[in-house]
Amino acid sequence: MKAQRLVGLVMVTALVGVALAPRPVPAVAPAALDSIALTFSDTANGGVAVRQADTGRLVSLVPAAHDGFLRSTMRVLVVMRRHEGMGAQAPFVLSALPGNRLVLTDTATGQKLELEAFGPSNAAEFLPFLAPETRS
Repeated sequence: MKAQRLVGLVMVTALVGVALAPRPVPAVAPAALDSIALTFSDTANGGVAVRQADTGRLVSLVPAAHDGFLRSTMRVLVVMRRHEGMGAQAPFVLSALPGNRLVLTDTATGQKLELEAFGPSNAAEFLPFLAPETRS
């Protein structure tokens, strides 16, 4: 099980590097159809609590047994923050853009992940956090 987690973490780290690679910036950035600022924290039982940053409202509890893309991605981003000497307080912003694009922005580092680059099933792990009318 530890070997699977390590392989998963290495794969996500490599993919995050690809997703963060410089890309041409469009002249006008597309407006977000929906966005939400989120915080992620570990729970006592090993799960992850996902909260709306401005209200503290619990959006989701990701169980400890769930070793999916969401958990791996957030762990990599938190490690990157620690590496740069940043704390965990700043929220992440999840944005739905035209063309079924989902972007996760780390407001502490400014890094942006285009989640669809990791495949539709992986990006779909973040969809429940958005308003129902923007989930497609």
